[in-house]
Amino acid sequence: MQKFFTLWVSLVALIIVGCAPKQYEISKPKLIVLKTPKIKFADTGYIRSSGENVEAELFTAGVAVEKISIEDKVCVSAGCMSEEAFVRDYLSPDYPKDILRRILLGEPIYNGQNTSEQCSGIRTQYIRNDKTDIVYRLRPDETYFKDRMNGLIIKISDLEDNNATQ
Repeated sequence: MQKFFTLWVSLVALIIVGCAPKQYEISKPKLIVLKTPKIKFADTGYIRSSGENVEAELFTAGVAVEKISIEDKVCVSAGCMSEEAFVRDYLSPDYPKDILRRILLGEPIYNGQNTSEQCSGIRTQYIRNDKTDIVYRLRPDETYFKDRMNGLIIKISDLEDNNATQ
């Protein structure tokens, strides 16, 4: 009987801890612009991250309208799928599977290929081939991704800096 009780308590604790909300190390308010074939958004949001896990929560008029969570899979309101399937369906089948994760984390894409760095800390990548024409710029206060051939734009700006300059 004692073993059954211990097993039951352990199972309940595991379920409660497993369903607890994720704790992210970094959570910053941002001005987010997404123009993709399936997502059109321009408003405020939060980018939260912990290691390689990242989440973008999008708000319109102060109401959460979408959450993109990237861990083992990518989850959106429509459901969860592999990172590769998400990039193929929501962005472009010609992109590497980790491209959205890298953009949200403000990291180089395509293994840092064709990166140039200015003295002000701005890093720019140009990725051009038969299927893409990408300009990707990382500044301390902004991440900017544009693919002219596929008509995609992702721009993430610090909200604090935008308020200070207005």
